[in-house]
Amino acid sequence: MNPSRTCRAIALAAVFLGARVALPQDAATAPPADAQAAADSIAKEIEQIRGLTFKQPVHVETQSIEDFSKYVSREMDEAVPQPLQKHYGAIVRTLGLYRGPPIEDFSSLMKTVLTSQVGAYYDPQKRSFFVLMANMPDMALGVMYSHELYHALQDQYFDLVKYIDGDRSEGKRRNADQHLARSAVVEGEASYMMSLWMLQKMTGKPPARDMMATVVSMQANMSMDKLREMMKQPEVAKMMGDDMKGAVDSAANIPDFIMDTMIGVYLRGMSFVFAVHEQGWPAVEKLYTEYPPQSTEQILHPEKWQAREAPVDFAWPKLDKAKALRDWELLDDDVLGEFQWRSIIKEQGFPAEAESVAAGWGGDRYAVFKRKDSDAMLLLVRTSWDSEAEAREFVDVYARVQAAKYGDAKVPVRLEQQGVDVFIVEGGDAASTDALLKIVKGAKVKRA
Repeated sequence: MNPSRTCRAIALAAVFLGARVALPQDAATAPPADAQAAADSIAKEIEQIRGLTFKQPVHVETQSIEDFSKYVSREMDEAVPQPLQKHYGAIVRTLGLYRGPPIEDFSSLMKTVLTSQVGAYYDPQKRSFFVLMANMPDMALGVMYSHELYHALQDQYFDLVKYIDGDRSEGKRRNADQHLARSAVVEGEASYMMSLWMLQKMTGKPPARDMMATVVSMQANMSMDKLREMMKQPEVAKMMGDDMKGAVDSAANIPDFIMDTMIGVYLRGMSFVFAVHEQGWPAVEKLYTEYPPQSTEQILHPEKWQAREAPVDFAWPKLDKAKALRDWELLDDDVLGEFQWRSIIKEQGFPAEAESVAAGWGGDRYAVFKRKDSDAMLLLVRTSWDSEAEAREFVDVYARVQAAKYGDAKVPVRLEQQGVDVFIVEGGDAASTDALLKIVKGAKVKRA
């Protein structure tokens, strides 16, 4: 499911909590009560901040949770293949992203995530935005409007569907890490704009970059625990309203890796866009035109985007021809990326090591299989690291990750390093491990 359509209430809460560090409490100016009038007014203010004119007006309307749920179902059926939906719980557990109670129903989980976290969303097909959470103070609604209106402005100039998803008519599919990186640009820039809009609205003047640096830094380091703690403060709860408080509370029932990914798309994305914006809005536009980010590594480390440090991209050998895989059904084949490696290491009990270890990531490819005659799972992973030392650091920690994942279960595992490359096999049977490892080593670097 596209992370860019999720968790806006959480991101909006973080913007409020981060922005309040240097603001007068009585400075909030409410937008007009009428929804369309508010949108039209805020659109003009966005044009002034961004220096870019809307090509056409943007329509706004409210939507019920029931209608939104139907929209979510249509989007999921189109975006997520049925095998992935059917085996989602087994896939994320095999990857190590999740170790909680079994996820039996992907559709129900995603509907829970979306209907509890989305305050509003922009629909590029209808070129309109829809408001679900209307029970918020006027300023909170204005901030949410500014976010969705900015998506419309992005879409009018850069075609968001094509930018994030690629050209479906050509049959090209971005890998999951590229998709997440581009979503982080789109949501990060919109979150940055809503912070700029709110600060200007509250202070009456454009915020200085040093003020924005403080606000962005606080938001980029926001966690769900910090959000919940801040929500206990009466002045913050009043500023945000019941709908956003409910969204923060509901997040406790959503798996950590999903929340971490969604918050990261918005807040880490905003930090990335803020760094790029130091060179002005033309530099930000290059994120859509000249050089879109190639990985979440570049989002997390803007200097790597500046240096055009692209990840290593691997291609599997013909998996359907491999004798060692003849009894296995391929469920998922994709790229994890630095952001998801952080989540895996953290989820398996090593939060202190997650960020530093994942920072050495240079590229990966994984494949998840299910045995055709049982529920047994198999994971193959080919990775590359920035140096031999960083590959060795990953191996040291990931050996503990494997021990945490499987405990006393009799699951064959193999973890082998050769220079900057690390090869992983988890599952199958001991007799086939060598053959499976040979398949992993057979993954080749794809040439542009």
